[in-house]
Amino acid sequence: MSTLRKRKSSENEQETEPNLIEEKQIGNESVRVLKLNSAVALSLGVLIGSICGGPWLQDLVDLARGYRWNYVDRCIMETPESNGYGVDFCRTPVDCSSCQNVDKIDEISVENLSVDLFEGRYAYTSRPLIVRNASINWDLMEVLNYHWLKDIYLSDPDLVDKTGDECWFNRYKSLDIRNLRGVFKLSEARVTKLSGKPWYVGWAVCQEKVAEEIFSLFERPTFINPDSTPPRKPWIFIGTPGNGAHLHIDNVDLSSWQAQVQGEKTWYLRAPPECYLSCPNKIMEATLYPGDIIVINTNEWFHATKVILAHTPKFI
Repeated sequence: MSTLRKRKSSENEQETEPNLIEEKQIGNESVRVLKLNSAVALSLGVLIGSICGGPWLQDLVDLARGYRWNYVDRCIMETPESNGYGVDFCRTPVDCSSCQNVDKIDEISVENLSVDLFEGRYAYTSRPLIVRNASINWDLMEVLNYHWLKDIYLSDPDLVDKTGDECWFNRYKSLDIRNLRGVFKLSEARVTKLSGKPWYVGWAVCQEKVAEEIFSLFERPTFINPDSTPPRKPWIFIGTPGNGAHLHIDNVDLSSWQAQVQGEKTWYLRAPPECYLSCPNKIMEATLYPGDIIVINTNEWFHATKVILAHTPKFI
């Protein structure tokens, strides 16, 4: 009796199973045909699968959170923009505690900034700071300009043509300036802004002779601890009004301080996209004048610059 009941139940189950394929007799042959509603369901399943598993879904996720995530190396991918500006690297996500409650670039006059205050509030916190009049008495302020740089670099062909990983050079939007020699081939009219397009470039001073000359023209800022690591390599940024660096984040060893030697330059800072929910999502800006120093961790803050007045030697 139990066997019959089980068999009856099995037969009922077979009857209730959906019949996706229908047999039809065409002539002397039996043909199996997929029902229309089954074909629609199958197509819908394929469509949903392609949507959920398609590569463009990842693009939508990246667009929503503001950055591209490398799932293999567990890092955020920074790639050049469509116009070619920027560099290609993968960075560790920023600790968002460094930008929490930061909604402006602090400004302090150098006479009000002690070593203890600087170390306690700024040196190790990545909080951006502008120190007013910090380098105003340096010999560098009177000496360093485009023509001084041109004279010292062109005094020895090996200086201007030196290459290597340590000789970083960035032409930013000045695509017609390909290298350091190109910088010093600019016409006097373009250097003095009388004609031609605005230009802006930056480079690491990898030539020992040039670096030693620059180091001899300035002293350690008074707010930096005398026992801290001295600068190892100066960097130069120079250009004419209307140009500057696009918004980007760096991949360098340490945070830096940068002195404004000539002209005026406006800085624009923004928290990285992974911190938009933790930090103020706004552009902060401040202008540097000759003698000012900005202290900033460019590995943690997206930053852009724009030259406002005169060609602007600035060095790190």
